[in-house]
Amino acid sequence: MARAKKKAGDINSSSMADIAFLLLIFFLVTTTMDVDTGMKRTLPPWIDPTEQQNDVDVNERNVLKVNVSRSGAIMVGTDEYRPNDLRRSGEHSRLSREVYYFLVDPNRSDKEEKTIDGGTYNISKGLVSLKADDETEYKVYLKVQDELTHAFNLYRDDIAREVYGKAYDELTELEAQNIRKAVRMQISEAEPNDQTKK
Repeated sequence: MARAKKKAGDINSSSMADIAFLLLIFFLVTTTMDVDTGMKRTLPPWIDPTEQQNDVDVNERNVLKVNVSRSGAIMVGTDEYRPNDLRRSGEHSRLSREVYYFLVDPNRSDKEEKTIDGGTYNISKGLVSLKADDETEYKVYLKVQDELTHAFNLYRDDIAREVYGKAYDELTELEAQNIRKAVRMQISEAEPNDQTKK
């Protein structure tokens, strides 16, 4: 007599959704995400290329040129800096000190009178023009940006002490806004050089 074949029983899959959900939660909780470092920058407004553009004339004396090569060499004017010159010892790195003195020294950049909270103060018209190679390492470029920003922040701190008698960090939001309005972070980022085309 032939035996009847037994049917395999069905697998109960009602709890599979719960298990999948728990695994998903487990991987979300235990996985680390790399967070890219970024810069807070206000981009200029978009300009329609068909419209006529009025170029703003800037006195060459009020421009400090900073060039970053693909090898990490940094030229500030005619002086060469290395990535080690971006390390701070005390309040300044070599680069931030150079930019700070460019802003402060009336023999290096022109000053203009600006009204801040009812008083008149001489504020630098200095602008930093930053240009980098397409193949510049991102971390070097970021560090240069940090040091330029640091120099402008120290200059703002000086003006805050002159106007309000206290450090920039101690100002109220309205006072800080007055200082930011008078002392703009004038860092012009030129189009990068593409060395691969040479």
